[in-house]
Amino acid sequence: MIELSQNKLFLLGSEKSIFELARKESAKILAISDSHGNVNILNSILCEFGKKCDALVFCGDGTVDIEKILGSEFLPKVVALVRGNGDESTLRINSKKTIKVPPALTFNVAGTNVMVTHGHIFGVYHGTAGLENHSKETNATVILYGHTHIADITQNNGITFINPGSCSLPRQSLPPSFALIELTQNQKPLCTFYKIGATISKGIFFEEFNPSK
Repeated sequence: MIELSQNKLFLLGSEKSIFELARKESAKILAISDSHGNVNILNSILCEFGKKCDALVFCGDGTVDIEKILGSEFLPKVVALVRGNGDESTLRINSKKTIKVPPALTFNVAGTNVMVTHGHIFGVYHGTAGLENHSKETNATVILYGHTHIADITQNNGITFINPGSCSLPRQSLPPSFALIELTQNQKPLCTFYKIGATISKGIFFEEFNPSK
């Protein structure tokens, strides 16, 4: 189970887990954003994918939902979460402890600097230029963000920009979604998007999809 302590980079997890994450040859990130109160969806995604991943990244607008699942046995050993325009700047871990929720953070995964933000303070409705400018301060080559509720992956000037979409309230006729990202030392990131569906017979289910089609 994850150690609920926060390090100087605002990550949740033990120092050992955070240190090992940076030095792995290959690691998987579960990227989710914009849950907007849908805790059931978060729980379902975690139950299916949490144990298969080395880190959970939450890109904002639903940190109170994350608060409700921090005791889950399916959480990866490292969690990175940032503040969306609908979130508070702190998160309660238990009756005695709170943590800070920053607007942006950067951490290392398998030798890759990964920047995480919600995106509203960088004008993501108008493109990724604001994200790219900020990334120069941290040498991030992968940027994960939310806010638009539109799943998307683009590359520019050696940077990969990934929006997992909204797991609860998607836009532009896209399905609810999230992303699984594999980072390997000295290789380009691999990103797989999953759409979330539900039927009476299957319940909640997940299928790979390409948001650009």
